[in-house]
Amino acid sequence: MRQRRSELDRHATELLALRRAGATVAQLTRWLRLERDTVVATTTVGRWLGRVDAHRIDQCDDFNAVVALVRLRARDRELRFPRLAVSCIDPVGYHVLRLRAEGASIGECQRALRDDHGLRVHRSTVSRWLRKRLHGEA
Repeated sequence: MRQRRSELDRHATELLALRRAGATVAQLTRWLRLERDTVVATTTVGRWLGRVDAHRIDQCDDFNAVVALVRLRARDRELRFPRLAVSCIDPVGYHVLRLRAEGASIGECQRALRDDHGLRVHRSTVSRWLRKRLHGEA
């Protein structure tokens, strides 16, 4: 524990500046890991913030907390962006979409995939694939 706190003490002024700029404890932990290669638990950072002297913030002149926080929030937003995973249905998805447009049920789409393309998938897989592609859900 003492070693972890000394790691935090080394970056104290930057952490306090980020905290004053509005960073959450989770964002501070992520900033330490990404920018300073320091792995510390979120609870450790929270406890450390409760014990540290707030007057140290005036000692850091060359660190721009607002810019660092904007970068950190942009990275968080990027991580939250939903990504579609590659599905085994993707290469023949046009077939499923065309069948569905003609009024085929999900079970009929599943059987067509099995008979025409040799894909053995569950009907819930076809249903989720259609929902994600047609309604933009992730």
